[in-house]
Amino acid sequence: MAQSQLAIQSNVETLAPQLDLNNQLAKVVEIEEIFSNCFIPTDRACEYFRWLDELRILKQCGRVVGPRDVGKSRASVHYREEDRKKVSYVRAWSASSSKRLFSQILKDINHAAPTGKREDLRPRLAGSLELFGIEQVIVDNAENLQREALLDLKQLFDESNVSVVLVGGQELDKILYDCDLLTSFPTLYEFDTLEDDDFKKTLSTIEFDVLALPQASNLCEGITFEILWQSTSGRIGLLVKILTKAVLHSLKNGFVRVDQGILGKIANRYGKGYIPPEKRNKNS
Repeated sequence: MAQSQLAIQSNVETLAPQLDLNNQLAKVVEIEEIFSNCFIPTDRACEYFRWLDELRILKQCGRVVGPRDVGKSRASVHYREEDRKKVSYVRAWSASSSKRLFSQILKDINHAAPTGKREDLRPRLAGSLELFGIEQVIVDNAENLQREALLDLKQLFDESNVSVVLVGGQELDKILYDCDLLTSFPTLYEFDTLEDDDFKKTLSTIEFDVLALPQASNLCEGITFEILWQSTSGRIGLLVKILTKAVLHSLKNGFVRVDQGILGKIANRYGKGYIPPEKRNKNS
């Protein structure tokens, strides 16, 4: 699979040095839309794509495990979009049953009969995957699946010989082990946080291809980089959330770049739990 490129769906116009409220809001909305609709390539994601390609070609099953906000879901969605006719991608709901899961997959591949009884859905799906040209099924939030659904996924692979990939947090391995299914999804991809060099390259891509502000924010340098690195620990999902808010507040305060002081205040508060006033006083 060719390395993914950042697909900018609309050009971000350079703003004038003096920004009124409407321009500020328009700029932030445009940046939010790019973050929502476009994929930001990272070395981690490209390695993940090669791993998925290998499983798909070899017709093997596997699992993707990593913490929240590292980009597992976004990368999986992008992979599916790049191979729309070959890959099915669904997200499991809480306590998802076989019936709900297989109905989701049938809808995703545009089957004409996506609903029915549990005992009918699995053979229907198994018989449809090859017919519909599906070479891989990716199930995100797999830790939400009931034991019955995990067992039926193993059976689906046995019947269809189509690669099944489970994506989830570290609790996924424990669930599979408890169900005696760890060896049914034997190949593991550890989707960890971005390493230092990858994080810097990602920041550069974001600064020049997404934010495109009139003045350089120097996200990859000095204190600004340290703030972003320490507050996100290399999690791209958290990075996007913090930067979006920092851009909004920076523009509202008359800056035409991400202001270091504003960024620091937002990063220090983001994702932190509430501390009662009396405890704040004791800690001060």
